[in-house]
Amino acid sequence: MGKKIMTGFPTREKALTDFFQEWEPKRAEELVSLNDCVGRVLTRNLFSSVTLPVCRSSACDGIAVRSSDFTNGLPDTTSWQPNVNYIRADTGDDFPDTYDAVIMIEQAHIQSDGSVILDKDIQVFPGSNVNPAGSTISTGQPLLSAGHLIRPTDAAALCMGGISVVPVRKKPLVAFIPTGSELVTAGMRPRRGEMIESNAIMVTHMLEQYGAETLAFPIVRDDPSALEAAFTEALNIADVVVINGGSAVGSEDFNVRMIETYGQVIHHYIAAAPGRPLMMAVADGKPVIDLPGPMIAAFYGTTWCLQAIVKRILDIPMSKRQTITATTATPAGAHPSIAMLQRWNVTRTDTGYKAYYCNFQKGETEAALTSNALRISPLGEKSLEVGQQIELELLEGTEFLVSETTTLPSGFALPFDDEAKAVGPHTAVGLRASMNTGAQTTEIPANAGEVGDFSAVRITNAIQFSDNRS
Repeated sequence: MGKKIMTGFPTREKALTDFFQEWEPKRAEELVSLNDCVGRVLTRNLFSSVTLPVCRSSACDGIAVRSSDFTNGLPDTTSWQPNVNYIRADTGDDFPDTYDAVIMIEQAHIQSDGSVILDKDIQVFPGSNVNPAGSTISTGQPLLSAGHLIRPTDAAALCMGGISVVPVRKKPLVAFIPTGSELVTAGMRPRRGEMIESNAIMVTHMLEQYGAETLAFPIVRDDPSALEAAFTEALNIADVVVINGGSAVGSEDFNVRMIETYGQVIHHYIAAAPGRPLMMAVADGKPVIDLPGPMIAAFYGTTWCLQAIVKRILDIPMSKRQTITATTATPAGAHPSIAMLQRWNVTRTDTGYKAYYCNFQKGETEAALTSNALRISPLGEKSLEVGQQIELELLEGTEFLVSETTTLPSGFALPFDDEAKAVGPHTAVGLRASMNTGAQTTEIPANAGEVGDFSAVRITNAIQFSDNRS
């Protein structure tokens, strides 16, 4: 059996540059309600259509008064009455034009008979504690510029500016076609030779986070006519077509040959692994991507290729994750000619962060999928040794990172062998939080059980606890 070819492929950057030179995105605008604009890309400059306050308003909680009553100093207020000499005016309130100033309520003590006792050191002038018309926002004032990704606070500004319908970039529709006769849908018990199709749920959710709409097709068996029917339907209705599986050269890999008959293949095989066989093509003016089938490969291809396509259609930058520097606690492999995706689990230590490599090539796929960090190895790198400092992209916030010692509720027994090494099917480092039930707990150092199936390197959500809190 021949060895895998690992050299001579274009980098991800080169592949995207070449692809974007051959494909120009077709962008469209749509109008959405104010309630639906958050997370969307604005397509026009927007300006306020209203003035606030319309006339004027109180700048504080207090009483509105006539400044002329204070021309000669503090007036006698023992006989003052509401709606005659003053009127209540709280923050943001308009008040009758009879009054032109506001005294803070902390300085004006309203008595039970309606009279007022004023602090002796107050000074009142025309406009005291009064917001003039347009002091909050004025007609024609710029609100947001085209290309802005709308946030909740932006939506509030648009609302304040009298905007109720928002022009935004139309979301691209991405069709996802899972292929393979070995695949069965989620919820079915796989038989010998079958695999559960799990890429659709991962890829479509990732695409939606990037700003796309998605349409997942039913599983297409390894049949050329069925594949072509699904592909042509997707090409007719979607802005981007993703075929999952069948990207490598094999006896049942109809996908590559079919795509070549419908469009122009820009690149096939990229210097990125897992997922080297990824194909990038253009058909009917639309991106067609053949995404490799293995889950980690599909994740990787989605992050660098599909995200770039969606963000180019929306005309916004690629997402950036929070990064940290961590010390490797386990070695990791790499290839000098390939940008390798590495998944890591990061824990807190007294001095910083420690990183444990999840080797999906040796069966740790579940650990890799549920890990909390990743890294792309730079070209030229051959390996990483224990104790090296590396930069990692976090897949969750630092507030979710567990410490090197994790607590479990009492009553959860962990099996250990005669050498005090943990054994059994349990994995340890993905536990997202200790259970604060008030019960006694057992501490488990994160470096416990470095051998066997209980690897404290990988506490995962696989451990199920029954929480009997009353």
